[in-house]
Amino acid sequence: MKTLLIGELHKDAELLLSEKTEFEKIANLEEKQYDHEAVVLRTFTEFKEAQINQFPNVKYVVSCSVGIDNIDWNLLKEKGIELIFIPGTNTNSVAEHTVHLILSILRNQQPFAELKDKTLGIIGFGAIGKIVAEKVQGFGCRIIAFDVIEQDPAVLQKLNTEMKDFDTVLREADIVTVHVPLNKHTKELVNATGFERMKWGSFFINTSRAEVVEEQGLIDDFNDGRFRGVALDVYSDSLKEQLEGKGNIIFTEHVAAQGEDSFRNQCMKPIEKLLETISR
Repeated sequence: MKTLLIGELHKDAELLLSEKTEFEKIANLEEKQYDHEAVVLRTFTEFKEAQINQFPNVKYVVSCSVGIDNIDWNLLKEKGIELIFIPGTNTNSVAEHTVHLILSILRNQQPFAELKDKTLGIIGFGAIGKIVAEKVQGFGCRIIAFDVIEQDPAVLQKLNTEMKDFDTVLREADIVTVHVPLNKHTKELVNATGFERMKWGSFFINTSRAEVVEEQGLIDDFNDGRFRGVALDVYSDSLKEQLEGKGNIIFTEHVAAQGEDSFRNQCMKPIEKLLETISR
């Protein structure tokens, strides 16, 4: 099977592809037609109608990322093209990076803020949100969370977490961290109105997607002094240009999912699934 990799994977995943398929690797798509039957990519590569139409023979699209907002999966379904992706492979890495950002932003300016006795508000209580809650158990903070999906009471008890509505989490939290997927329901979920509900002197963390935040609202409230600190792993170039160096703000370069073990799993598991599928 002719397989095209767009971008970079973990070296073990690239080796497996080269051993088991007729493998080609490119940095970016050119404006031409391709005859490959499988396309492998990550979240940095857009694969919408224009790109899909460049592959008349494609049977499989493999995403070695967790989010698939870069892919027109509805169009793939219409065309009978199978989308292969494995949710959850990056959860530990993103959760660890979130805790790293929380502790870093609390201690980025003196006098240091402490997590003990703070209220941590988690927006999105899926796999990553739950692991964040698990990892901060020993810090003596109160944990509240919002999610549209009803949660298992036994899990909430184990994680010492109270579910609240969206506005209540924003109002009560000293630290807000966002862990929602990007879709039509979550685009600009945390908007200017939401930021205005947050406490003066609060902290804001985002390791999900830049687009779930209304960035102008964040910029305005940061400049107005609402936040004691902001830490972002995902953001637009424009936001970084406007806020970098202006106060207690930390930027990391969309690396939350790049823990060595999680990154390997994130690349290997979808490739193994592809090979399993084509061998049937």
